[in-house]
Amino acid sequence: MTGPTTAVVVVAFRSAPHLAAGLPALLGDPSVGDVVVVDNSSDPATAAAVAAAGDRVRYVDPGANLGFARGCNLGMRLTADPVVAFVNPDVLLVRPLTDLVRACADGDAAVLGGGLTETPDGEVLGNARRRVTLVHELGRAVLGSRVSELPVPVGAGTRAVDQVDGALLVARRDVLEALGGFDERFELYFEDVDICDRARAVGGVLLDTRRFGVHAGGSSARTVAGTSYCVFRTSRVRYLRKRYGTAGAVAGLAITAAETLARAVTRQPEGGLVRRRALAMVLREVLRPGRAQVLPARPAPRRAPAAAQGGAEA
Repeated sequence: MTGPTTAVVVVAFRSAPHLAAGLPALLGDPSVGDVVVVDNSSDPATAAAVAAAGDRVRYVDPGANLGFARGCNLGMRLTADPVVAFVNPDVLLVRPLTDLVRACADGDAAVLGGGLTETPDGEVLGNARRRVTLVHELGRAVLGSRVSELPVPVGAGTRAVDQVDGALLVARRDVLEALGGFDERFELYFEDVDICDRARAVGGVLLDTRRFGVHAGGSSARTVAGTSYCVFRTSRVRYLRKRYGTAGAVAGLAITAAETLARAVTRQPEGGLVRRRALAMVLREVLRPGRAQVLPARPAPRRAPAAAQGGAEA
């Protein structure tokens, strides 16, 4: 191929079936150079799926759950292409990344995303987001995650957006390095919100609304749903503190309290124990910033489905 190439960084967590389906599409893309899978679950099945894809894919087991931001930064450091694409393992690409890579290399935008739908024939994209504000987060906490989505029809051209989620995010390497990569204070969630905030200040965020892939969405989180619930709420407070200061963190605690009540009343499936744990984590984060670690140092062993926590992040 003539033209720029992109490294692809995949941060995986118990993602073997998705990788087995998705890696061949990546490797068949002429714009793709280095491919790295960072396995936060130290999962033998994930390692086997990567090995089956061939020598072009580098498998990295960091020996701990680094979280998404640290996993992305590690994968970026292990690659060399001038553009870097971060692709979730549960994204099945249906269009080559070529146009995104060229637009990223030649344009002024700091971050680009390609359209993702939840189903192969979906007509509305699911990876454009509204800007996070205190009012917005209160609405999402009480009314659900759909409040944060920005419905964009497939094929509506390329448009500026506040944020694209981290499931398919593309940027030039020099821009990422200038931004300092993803903020590793976010264990999981809000790292994509934060980097898009910083990207808007230096060139903007664009979404190519053609369908580039189908995103299963939340498949890794569902395997550890209780932990995902807690880490989302903790990361939200960290983000609100970073953006609004101490007042933002206190507002985040109030939002979590309102959310705990609303989800208890509507009997959401994560259960009261998980909600109380999340509220305690958020309180700890407000009182002692950066000290509430949610992700375990090593992934927990798989549990039988009947023992698994229900309810992914809402």
